[in-house]
Amino acid sequence: MARVFSLLLVIVLGLGLISSTNKKVQEPWTAPGWTDSLYNPYNLEPLTLPQAQEIYNLKCIKCHGTQGQGYPLEHTDQEVPNFKQDWFKAQSDGAIYWKIREGRGVMPGSKSTLSDEQLWQLVEYVRDLSKPFDQQKNPFKVVGE
Repeated sequence: MARVFSLLLVIVLGLGLISSTNKKVQEPWTAPGWTDSLYNPYNLEPLTLPQAQEIYNLKCIKCHGTQGQGYPLEHTDQEVPNFKQDWFKAQSDGAIYWKIREGRGVMPGSKSTLSDEQLWQLVEYVRDLSKPFDQQKNPFKVVGE
């Protein structure tokens, strides 16, 4: 009996070791260098952030959260960034635009579903979410989240 238990223990521990060593480490998502030269050709207007919030609430909030905090995804190892992290804020607007446009993994690209102006509105909205709540400019931000 002790021999069977020892054998089962070795098998279980071995499977645990195999599964933990096979976990994929996500490669950093780096936009091409040329995206740093992209800039928003649209003026920031009073409705820019509210319109972007509508799009964000439809397409992004489920994974990125109301304040861009990011949620762990159960069905994938793909990380969802927290927009308030320094590495995220250090990206150029063009890099964020490119990532929203192209997508990656479970995040679908939006180049065929959103206009260029809507993509840039989302960049402005994400930049707004990256600020502390009391410094955000969106007049329709959700209080208490």
